Amino acid sequence: MKKRPLFFIFLFLGILPAFGEYNRLGVPDSSDIRKTVAEKWFYDDLNALRHNRTEVRTNSVGQNFQVRLEETDSVFSVIVAPEKFLPVDIYTEKGVKKDIVAQYPADSAGSWIFIRDSATQAPLRIRYYFAADSEVYVQFSPNGKKSTADFIIDGCYAARGVPVGVPFERFYDASFADVLSLTEKSLPWNYAEIHPEQYRGSLQMISVIRKNLSRIRYRWDACYDENGDSVNISNGEKRSVSEDEKSKKILNLSSAGFVKWIVDGIVEPIVGSGLYLGPLLRPTISLNPLGYAEKMNKTDDLYFTLDWTRNLAAARLSIQTRKNYLYEDSGVDINIEPFTAQVTDTGISTVVGYMKNTGYEISKLKPLLYVLAVSEPTYFYLGAIRRKVPSNGTNPEYYVFDQTAVVLPYFDENGQFGCTIFENGREMNISQFSKKYKDCYIHLTRALSSDRFFPL
Repeated sequence: MKKRPLFFIFLFLGILPAFGEYNRLGVPDSSDIRKTVAEKWFYDDLNALRHNRTEVRTNSVGQNFQVRLEETDSVFSVIVAPEKFLPVDIYTEKGVKKDIVAQYPADSAGSWIFIRDSATQAPLRIRYYFAADSEVYVQFSPNGKKSTADFIIDGCYAARGVPVGVPFERFYDASFADVLSLTEKSLPWNYAEIHPEQYRGSLQMISVIRKNLSRIRYRWDACYDENGDSVNISNGEKRSVSEDEKSKKILNLSSAGFVKWIVDGIVEPIVGSGLYLGPLLRPTISLNPLGYAEKMNKTDDLYFTLDWTRNLAAARLSIQTRKNYLYEDSGVDINIEPFTAQVTDTGISTVVGYMKNTGYEISKLKPLLYVLAVSEPTYFYLGAIRRKVPSNGTNPEYYVFDQTAVVLPYFDENGQFGCTIFENGREMNISQFSKKYKDCYIHLTRALSSDRFFPL
């Protein structure tokens, strides 16, 4: 067995190892266990490691961790994972028995993974999981005599290849507190600061909207005006409302009318009425009067829901601040670009971020919403969906903003990320929404959530 002077590494760095060390995120720590098992698990070749039996060890504060080997076709990993107690259903001849069993998930908060190349045995990276969401982690890779760090959210790099001035072996038994200290100024740890109590407004809105979905019927061009009357968006004329619609309190709403109904539910308790229709139709972009887009816009209104959601968000801001804002002065657009690259089936590629007057690819929406949920916990988002219209043989294909959605990301009381999306009177999660609009774009505007939400 090949010996390595780990204690010398600590002396060289001027740092002594801390055992079961506390960290501000409350992540279970296995640093003392890893120091104990290092010679047995971290240096030998794969054939030798295959003879090691899985172990369960306890750190200095009484937390159990499992140490085990896992293999894939190209890499093998030593995993040090904390014990988790999970509810299970046990099926027997007498029925189903509920029980709690101990498991050691490799991607739970506190898990540590050392990944090596199967062919060369070379160290590739060490990964630390610290969040309730398993798709969020940091990892370190060897880079000469030093290391580099990555901060990853759902397959996207919030930071990539950041130099860390310590040898890679330092992370064999570095605690998570050490990781925070070493990268405090170089990695975006603000994305790890989650405060579940700040999502009360969004969660209240989700609950109320969900209870009203059975009342909503899709009707093209329909919304409710400032007085609560059902009108046509295109001309403002009142719609005829049947007695059945009145008695059952049914809401007939178009896609745009649906998001207005939600914003009106915040606005009306403050000002005593819903939003006026006219200002929501105000154009928010200028097109070349001689260009093809302007010609198409006259017949198809290419930017209708983009204008609608921008003006809705600006109106919400105006009422929130008691100052009148036009869209262009409001700053309601979401245009951040928090990622530098992404992991794909073919390797690492550049991320396509925000595109002006277009938004983001819907297929890349989840990590963006994670960042927004962390950094803007009191906001929800109005989405304008840009879809491709295929060529009809006469006109080439083009894109049009013709659908809307309300997007409410949040973290629950356990710090787990979630997001509820309402579109055309239906509820979806991110996966369902992304599948439905997989080749489309979404432009987001922010609006302050409220727990005083009383829609019509």
